[in-house]
Amino acid sequence: MKKKNNLLKDFATRDKGNIFQSLYNVLPDPDKILEENGYDYNIYRELLNDPHLMATVQQRKMQIMQMGWELDFSGDEKIEERLLAILRLLPLGKIMSDVLDAIFFGFSVGEVEWRVEGNEIYPCDIIGKPQEWFMFNRKNELRLRKYRNGQYFFEEGERLPEFKFILTQYKPTYTNPYGQKVLSRCYWPVTLKRGGIEFWQLMMERYGMPYLIGRYPNTYTELQKAELLEQLEEMVEDNITIFEDGLGIEIKESPQYDIGQLYEKLVGFHNKEISKAVLTVTLTTEIEKVGSYKASEIHREMLSYLGVSDKKLVERALNTLLEYYVKINYGDIPLPRVKLNKKEAVVEESAERDKLLSEIGVKFSKEYFMKRYNLGEGDFELN
Repeated sequence: MKKKNNLLKDFATRDKGNIFQSLYNVLPDPDKILEENGYDYNIYRELLNDPHLMATVQQRKMQIMQMGWELDFSGDEKIEERLLAILRLLPLGKIMSDVLDAIFFGFSVGEVEWRVEGNEIYPCDIIGKPQEWFMFNRKNELRLRKYRNGQYFFEEGERLPEFKFILTQYKPTYTNPYGQKVLSRCYWPVTLKRGGIEFWQLMMERYGMPYLIGRYPNTYTELQKAELLEQLEEMVEDNITIFEDGLGIEIKESPQYDIGQLYEKLVGFHNKEISKAVLTVTLTTEIEKVGSYKASEIHREMLSYLGVSDKKLVERALNTLLEYYVKINYGDIPLPRVKLNKKEAVVEESAERDKLLSEIGVKFSKEYFMKRYNLGEGDFELN
């Protein structure tokens, strides 16, 4: 019996592995960039101001947000109809986007907004909350971080109420429940690219415009030289001026600097690094001079693999929400499951099957079409 009890307990624990860490109840985020910036997630949110990074983030999210959904439920039909109604009323696009933030910030937390109608309590929204409000304790349990006197405290936080929060983690581990942050891999490419663009702009302002050379006799005094220089400055601003006869004005065109191409290549390099970090590929966001249709197809196929993984995060979050609803209102009954699919694939597969069944005499109800094709009651009529 003792041997069986040993099998049911964790043997390799943090208390045994690190005596110094056992003095604290908080598990710190191991992300070095966050640590150096006081665990302020705004350091990552500001990166999204970069147009190329934002485009790649939106491209990855849209693979999931454009998908359709279907409900799998083996319980009572009235409960199934209610579940479908709840899903149709939810702002699924916003919810999906908030859930998918876990990919870029390591984890995301949504607080469920509940409403009461008669004897039923049902969810009407999931509100994404800032990551810095939360932490994990030494048991890898999510806690609300304590906030006092304008600052967060790194002590064991407040326990979260049941059925109220939905946690989504991207590739978490035992040592890092905060998950992997794709934006962490984009930090230096975006930062270095900004520096390169700044110096590039300075070079363009300095060498991109022609400049004037004024020639004066060697008998000119310092005062006359200063007046000539002032006239040249006015000429640059107003494009017109007058000079005494005998003075020489030369318009000097800027030479061609290859260094400008170096800045351009620097920015292009970092854009590719950003694309690889977010999408694992580059061709979908940048059309190169050298490439082929076959290569672009391969890259799109790679993105579809990402979509298969990413949609599981959204499915898990939505299924957790429906599980909360069922347990609160109906207790121990079969749990519903939401499945995401490409809209075209769902419609084509269902339409082909339904056409065959109709040809052999099967008649479908209006309720069937509403459930199968995610239609509203006023969207169609049956002849």
